[in-house]
Amino acid sequence: MSTFVEIYCDFDGTITRGDTIDVLLEHLADPSWQQIEKRWVNGEIGSRECMRLQVPLIKGGWKAIETVLDHVQIDPSFPKFATWCRQNGVSLKVVSDGIDKVIHHILRREKIHVDNVWANHLIEHDGGQLELTFPHAPQIASCGSGLCKCKILSSGSNRYARVVIGDGRSDFCWAADADVVFAKKSLLKHCRETGIKATPYEDFYSIRSAIQEMISTVPAAESLRPVSKPGYARAV
Repeated sequence: MSTFVEIYCDFDGTITRGDTIDVLLEHLADPSWQQIEKRWVNGEIGSRECMRLQVPLIKGGWKAIETVLDHVQIDPSFPKFATWCRQNGVSLKVVSDGIDKVIHHILRREKIHVDNVWANHLIEHDGGQLELTFPHAPQIASCGSGLCKCKILSSGSNRYARVVIGDGRSDFCWAADADVVFAKKSLLKHCRETGIKATPYEDFYSIRSAIQEMISTVPAAESLRPVSKPGYARAV
């Protein structure tokens, strides 16, 4: 069956257990990455500048990265969730301020199909030197993110309810624009502090149940119209 829902899902810390960039830096990068990280934590630089400086510090090229990624686990409930989405006509898209090649590698390893992936682009130069570029960077000068999640969310069809799933700081901006928000960790805290309606979740099984409930309560004639937040995002 075709539904009126489009799902936009964060990757690091949401689909994966932990942040893949942090794991790669801890295992492969020159220790100076930690000083750059402190500047980001202190608000001196944005995530785009932070990653632009950190990624070239990763040693060993893509082969070394693949070896480390072998030990990165995903949420065990996500593969079945992705399969359910595909079988039921629910569009599932991954939007991340992380690394595109890392995301594609892990999804391919787990045999997971999604409809689209947006992320920062990794380039490996001769000799294994790495560079991160930002094809989806915000056009607003005051925004230091590597990728503009708000722009990607707004580019979706207005015929669908836009569901956002996330856990961290990169999800703060688009949570305010989504029709439905599923949140945990610092995103959930942010939503509570700012009055954004959001549904806490433990795993993708609970998200699937909530979306099934959404779909079952919308008449067929309404299935091509976006829903309002109060109808489907329970207050936290």
